[in-house]
Amino acid sequence: MDERQMIAERFSRLGELIETMDEEALLGMFQGGNVSVNVPRYGKIGNNIVFMRYIGKVRTWLHERNNPRFEYWGAVWGKEYLGLQTVLYFDVEDEEFHYKKTLHIPIGVVAKTEGGKIVDARVYYCTMWVAGHNMARPAMLNEDKTLLSRMPASEQKYFKCLWEGDTKTMLEEVFDPEGYFMGTAYSFNQGKDLIKTFDGLFSGGRKTELRMCNAFEDDDYLVVEYMNHRSGDRPNTPSSGMAIYGKGKGEKAGKILFARLAGDSIIDHCLWPTL
Repeated sequence: MDERQMIAERFSRLGELIETMDEEALLGMFQGGNVSVNVPRYGKIGNNIVFMRYIGKVRTWLHERNNPRFEYWGAVWGKEYLGLQTVLYFDVEDEEFHYKKTLHIPIGVVAKTEGGKIVDARVYYCTMWVAGHNMARPAMLNEDKTLLSRMPASEQKYFKCLWEGDTKTMLEEVFDPEGYFMGTAYSFNQGKDLIKTFDGLFSGGRKTELRMCNAFEDDDYLVVEYMNHRSGDRPNTPSSGMAIYGKGKGEKAGKILFARLAGDSIIDHCLWPTL
């Protein structure tokens, strides 16, 4: 197992590492054992002691949730970047309203690596379900205006459909008929139900304006980091996001098999106001 595979293996045990506060394993993923990571609630953390205190806060938060569990979804290997993805599930119950629901928080990490170790990492997840309100980080990356033109044709069309509010083309030409979309809680739709996702985004003529910042891919996946400048009928404070797309092969070539989003954007994150 090379060192980058070691990073992915340790991330697959994220819940265990947080629970045990395994400092050696956590710090050992970073070059020279020196942490450099940007997280949604606190921004840049470049101090090992502060990082372990942060992990302690995450551990306490998990202990306060009902039945928390992580589902590791794998890694995307770029030449200098590593994309990691997991989903945190927990249960929410309100006895007064006879309400019970399993919520999910997609968590994405983009790590710049060198010599098999993390030089710098950016973590993406929606703070709505963590803090009870949205926190949009200042933009971490600059826009790359040439990036869209270098993406696969299906992803180029996907983003153009977002900007134009074009559900019809999105469903007929871009997504595989059995594809799925996963955002934050409640926003998992598959196949024909995808119209709920995209018509919700585009209702009332609303458009989503994403500005591309960074992208890398392997044979099966494309990872995109972006800034969300518009969600709906008004501009946003630029918020950071990460999307992972599954690329079709064979008879499904040119189709998107799935989209998984993780990020600071408040869109579709207000259906359950607090935890």
